[in-house]
Amino acid sequence: MAQSTGLVQRLNFFGTGSVCVWIGPDESDTEILFIAFHSGDDDHVLAAKKSMLNLLVKAKTAGYQIQAQHGASSAEITSVSLTELDISPVGHAILRDFYSITGSGIPDDVELVFETDTTLVTIVPDMVRPHWVFVAELPTSVPLGRGHVSLQAPGYQSDAVPVDVVDRPRQTVRSLYPGAPKGNPYTIAFVANPMLETEQGDQFMADPVIADRAGFHDVVAHALNNLLTLPEDLLRQDDLDAQMRFVSVFDNILADSNDSNALVKLNAPNLIGPRQSRFEAYLARYAEIADVAFAITGSSTHTRASARFSRDADGESTAFTYDGSDRVHGHGTRVPGVCTLSIYGNQSGLTPLHEYGHMAAASSNGAVVDLYVNGGSGGFQVNKKFRAASSDPVPTSFGTYNGAGYNADPNRDSLGYPADWTSYHAAQIDPNRPNLMDNYWLASSDVQACRLDRITYDWFSDRLRAKIFR
Repeated sequence: MAQSTGLVQRLNFFGTGSVCVWIGPDESDTEILFIAFHSGDDDHVLAAKKSMLNLLVKAKTAGYQIQAQHGASSAEITSVSLTELDISPVGHAILRDFYSITGSGIPDDVELVFETDTTLVTIVPDMVRPHWVFVAELPTSVPLGRGHVSLQAPGYQSDAVPVDVVDRPRQTVRSLYPGAPKGNPYTIAFVANPMLETEQGDQFMADPVIADRAGFHDVVAHALNNLLTLPEDLLRQDDLDAQMRFVSVFDNILADSNDSNALVKLNAPNLIGPRQSRFEAYLARYAEIADVAFAITGSSTHTRASARFSRDADGESTAFTYDGSDRVHGHGTRVPGVCTLSIYGNQSGLTPLHEYGHMAAASSNGAVVDLYVNGGSGGFQVNKKFRAASSDPVPTSFGTYNGAGYNADPNRDSLGYPADWTSYHAAQIDPNRPNLMDNYWLASSDVQACRLDRITYDWFSDRLRAKIFR
């Protein structure tokens, strides 16, 4: 057997009997092969030949390289396959829209290179993971039409993949990263909020974010970097994020009532509260199901983020013990955890990651609460406990998780417990910094280097794995 590799330069159809194929690097350097349809071909052979022809047509249209098997002394094609590429673009290349490329072993300093016969444009991405390169808005400097895109860095060069760059309306629903190849990957959604419920209640107004697509894209990029690139590696440990799906929804056409389109309520004095009961139905319009969802708003008067815990679905779960009590990490999600983010939010901190800490926890199977206040949400709280009196010393032991013991933090990461507080917290992973769920703004340096405490990190790691590998 012999193999010919290259682009499909030409296809000629001769009646119903045969198809000639010109394969090579360019039109002046090709091999001529053919597929012959014989009257004696049975149904299986005929179907196989039609499949080969279909693949050749698609490869020619898309500009993908193919491999054609044929006899050593024959030009009749016996099988066709696409040449494997080491990167894969996600969705269409649309100017000013999100753009992602997936792969493996991608270095942190990689750049995207768009190339045509006459133009070469290099782009620095907004976020890089070993399996994912993300651009918040594909710049207008990228040449329109057919070209190639590749990833390049010192000592690294990906394959060049055919790409058709277009200038058309940006997509309403955009897959940012596909996640695990299964029907229900763990999904994080970013949604532009269409309507705001006012402080008065039962009154609605259009959310300014709908007229600020660039602001929406900017917050999504900030949130992804917060979740996936900072010292707190909860979501990216062992490349867990490679299994997660990330999606965005931006719809500026309001088809239903104001109430059903309002994912955010304005609360005094400046709080943006998620209307949790509206998220599931809103996402369902776009055939999306999320485990957690960020609602992004453009209110200029209300900018303080807030979150609501998720609610686990009944059914399959992973058991654990906390302080000797039997509990479970639910695999499914009955009600998505939700939070709000503002396009006017301070992006030097940890707001998206902090709010994720709330919404990805569970209202019944384990709440992760704020540590900068004395009180709590009630019920089972993973990361906060209480003394009988504020004058009592902080216990040495905070608790046990799956039989392992964890210390308490007597000094609140050097911030000190206020004199009237009865609450206390577990020992930090980094004892020199405030907790991610505490007032991280009080860190002496590099606010974004704050991390979780050890027991919450271990509990959350197991919870994520239970959901991701469900």
